[in-house]
Amino acid sequence: MRAAAAGLFSIGNALPGMRVSEALRGFAMLAVQEGSSIPAVRPTATDALSVASSAVDVHSPAQLQVSRQMSYAYARTVKEKPYVYRKHEAEFGFGKLTEYLVKVVPKFIKFAVVGPAASGELYQETTIYTSPEHLVPLVYFLRDHVNTQFKCLVDITAVDFPERAARFEVVYHLLSPRWNNRIRIKVAVDELTPVPTLVKVYNAASWFERETWDMFGIFFSGHPDLRRLLTDYGFTGHPLRKDFPLTGYTEVRYDYGKKRVVSEPLELTQEFRYFDFSSPWETLQR
Repeated sequence: MRAAAAGLFSIGNALPGMRVSEALRGFAMLAVQEGSSIPAVRPTATDALSVASSAVDVHSPAQLQVSRQMSYAYARTVKEKPYVYRKHEAEFGFGKLTEYLVKVVPKFIKFAVVGPAASGELYQETTIYTSPEHLVPLVYFLRDHVNTQFKCLVDITAVDFPERAARFEVVYHLLSPRWNNRIRIKVAVDELTPVPTLVKVYNAASWFERETWDMFGIFFSGHPDLRRLLTDYGFTGHPLRKDFPLTGYTEVRYDYGKKRVVSEPLELTQEFRYFDFSSPWETLQR
């Protein structure tokens, strides 16, 4: 392994006019061609230049296949070292990740919860409560830090608690494929407080935030295209709020006279939620 690393430095020193990325790509392709492990033989600058110059189109099927083989080779090298996972699980598994984050980034965390308590050690996932102004730096840390690497945004949703002053809890679910770990982030806001967007951190956040805006009316500041996603144009209200009526405010029907679908104010033909619990048998004499 040290010889392979020395080969990288020899490539960079031997080719001053060549970009380092091309030299690294050429060396990695030589490693894949030799086998699953990185060769200990020091490659020459001529070999790296010839391989790198041949890979011009990075989107070609051949180049994509080479990249896939490189990732497979890396996976095999990690698989041969299971102690990496065991060590990380011992240090950050079973609720220890919560203690680690509280010590490392206490400024970004209001409080953290591990649980639920009755779920057992298998589902002891961490839940972090933070503020809107600390959300983006916290997510950047969780995504880029070597001990967390939460590269995947699974979902963004919200929960409505009308009895609270900050009635909404915006919930973010993150996944770390590298360490096989999950984390939950919650931000409590009211109807008027905006939440910063995570589109610049995760591209997948765009539609999740649009759906949350559509269903709950939570505004995400800095979103490039914050529009309704599930409801129709001109829809009034936000359906997943607890104070939204079950019948809605408008009804949609097809008008045979106008030959099109029309939207009209809701008119109920009978009283809604009216239940007569009186029994007709109580009027009979026993």
